[in-house]
Amino acid sequence: MRFAPSGTVAIVLGGVLGAGIRWAVGEAVETGRFPWATFAVNVVGASLLGAISAMDVRPTLAPAIGTGFCGGLTTFSTFSVEIVELIDTGRPVTAAIYGVSSVATAVAAFVVAHRLAGSRR
Repeated sequence: MRFAPSGTVAIVLGGVLGAGIRWAVGEAVETGRFPWATFAVNVVGASLLGAISAMDVRPTLAPAIGTGFCGGLTTFSTFSVEIVELIDTGRPVTAAIYGVSSVATAVAAFVVAHRLAGSRR
């Protein structure tokens, strides 16, 4: 693999933007008893990645959006921490619902967006 400075910069900028939006969503969304902010950014990120993976985009744009923006926006680590916190606070059923629904919804969102974007080519 060759080092491409412009591609690296695009990925970093995408990551900064995605992480900033993830933080803002976390601040804006009242989580209550369910981690809605993380759930939302993971589903949105999966659907965006699904759409991008089906589209013909410029070679530097796909990694900037996929690896950079979607990588910065979505978060498996926070998802994992939230599941453990739910279990530790005596809410194992909510933890299970959160884990299963997050993965199932994100995968479904990816598939739907991928197929929709692919059908428009």
